[in-house]
Amino acid sequence: MNLLDIIFPKRCVACGRFGSYLCEEDKKKIQPAKSFCPVCLSAAIGGTVHTKCRTKLSLDGLVCIFEYITPIKEVIAELKYRFVRDLEGIVGEELRRVKLFDRYDFASFSLVPIPLSAGRKNWRGFNQTEVLGRLIAQRLKTPFDSQVLTKLKETKPQVRLPRKERIRQIAGAFGVVSHEKIGGKNFLIFDDVWTTGATMKAAASTLKRKGAKKVWGIAFASSH
Repeated sequence: MNLLDIIFPKRCVACGRFGSYLCEEDKKKIQPAKSFCPVCLSAAIGGTVHTKCRTKLSLDGLVCIFEYITPIKEVIAELKYRFVRDLEGIVGEELRRVKLFDRYDFASFSLVPIPLSAGRKNWRGFNQTEVLGRLIAQRLKTPFDSQVLTKLKETKPQVRLPRKERIRQIAGAFGVVSHEKIGGKNFLIFDDVWTTGATMKAAASTLKRKGAKKVWGIAFASSH
């Protein structure tokens, strides 16, 4: 045990038990997310968009990894607001156990995190979707590229808003860093939590308008 562990002992983010940022009992509560179509939100094999739901600018599919329940919701909160570096290792450990990834072949895709506005990233000092996205890209053996999407306007935290307001404020919020990086390419848009999907859908529409071939979404957790 080092000096920092004595001065600032580690406590489970979910139950407060001393010893680790995520205790063994709470690890057992982690649940895999169900697959559903990101357009109509009904069950779909592997999260592939139903043929009848598909449009020119829609997501082509969605992969959600965990259910947004304890302790995953506490892990995300800690990463978002306190960025406990040790949690990065714990998350990586849990991702290595996820067998869901073995069903997909995203070798031809690049994983792109949902960006923060420059102001919010400077205030926070990091983007948690980049932290989580890198870990997931490593697990999928997929290229990671945080220089594809850019945030064009500041938006309020989506979690506090009703569905209609989420859709309204996120419209036109994203742009691309370079048009040359988009045309004919495949992308996996990553966000930490899927709630209504408004953010991911807006990002997918942006990439499709710029000529992206296929765009899937991938979320660390789903509250659907």
